Amino acid sequence: VSHNKDQSYIRSSSICRWPLIAFFVASAVVLILRFNLPRVNHIESDPFTLVATNETEKIALETEMMASASPAKPPRNFLEVAQTTDTDKIAGYKYLPECLANNKTCTPPDAERETCRPWGHFYDTIYTPWLGKYSTEDAAPIQFVEIGFYKGAGFEAYSKYLPNAELHSMEIACLPEGPQNEGKWPWENEAKNHPWYERLLQTRRLHCGDASDYNFLKDKWMTEMKRKEAPPLMVVVDDGSHLHDHMATSLFFWFPRIEPGGILIVEDIQPISEANKFRTHIVPQVMKDLHWCGGPKSSEPDTRCFPTIQPLLQGVHCEMHICVFVRNNEPSSEPDQVSSMTPPAAFRDAEKCLFGPH
Repeated sequence: VSHNKDQSYIRSSSICRWPLIAFFVASAVVLILRFNLPRVNHIESDPFTLVATNETEKIALETEMMASASPAKPPRNFLEVAQTTDTDKIAGYKYLPECLANNKTCTPPDAERETCRPWGHFYDTIYTPWLGKYSTEDAAPIQFVEIGFYKGAGFEAYSKYLPNAELHSMEIACLPEGPQNEGKWPWENEAKNHPWYERLLQTRRLHCGDASDYNFLKDKWMTEMKRKEAPPLMVVVDDGSHLHDHMATSLFFWFPRIEPGGILIVEDIQPISEANKFRTHIVPQVMKDLHWCGGPKSSEPDTRCFPTIQPLLQGVHCEMHICVFVRNNEPSSEPDQVSSMTPPAAFRDAEKCLFGPH
């Protein structure tokens, strides 16, 4: 009997121990899985910190983190790129030392401001910060329009600086030779000497005509540039005749057509008779409109000088002889002819708009 009791005790003890054994086995499996499977935990205190328990995955994660943390490519230096061409946009650096050493080489030699004396400009301080984001190999494609191809050195500098831009240029001198009253050009065509000349004509990137004429601008814009597959128009540069009314034409025609965040640049706004009135009449009125608020008649009297420009204007940035007109976030538009042209009183009534009475 006692033997049977012992066997019953053994069987009962074994049955009681099975749950305990199962518990230890399950715990062991959990521990094994926990310490051997690859695992990534996000640390709540720092969402950008990753911890890996597997060495291979740790290396992969470190590589991914380094790639994601890599800073954006810095903009290229316009000065360095432009110096590989013959453009006058940065030629001031080259000719200033010689000019200061020998006043006879200066143009004009009697300018009080030394940086006004040499031939050429110092426009890299505008182009690097304003075009820099388009200068890298991974930059988004944009459309760029230059007014005034001339000998092509500026267009060449832009082409080298903006690798993904669709560049267009307008030049009056490449019209057929003949009387100007017949829509031709009686003087020399400097553009034809550039090695890219024929290719630019064939690819319809160089457009021959008068960029101060609404009909010419409208035609080239609608047929060659405003295409369904074209990149957005973000930059227009006026480097044409340097006549004040032609500069104004570029502002009023192109500014509404530039996409939000884009810019219009007008070069050579120096104190010369041809350009003076753009500097003394148009730019000050645009600056006044930049700060316009409007309001009830009881408030301080104020008017807008250029109602077609003011609603689109984010800012104006000027340095010596060059200004950047910046588009705000208002969508681009296709104004009618009247709204695309310089207002008749833009020059005549500048003083009245600036100083009143309003």
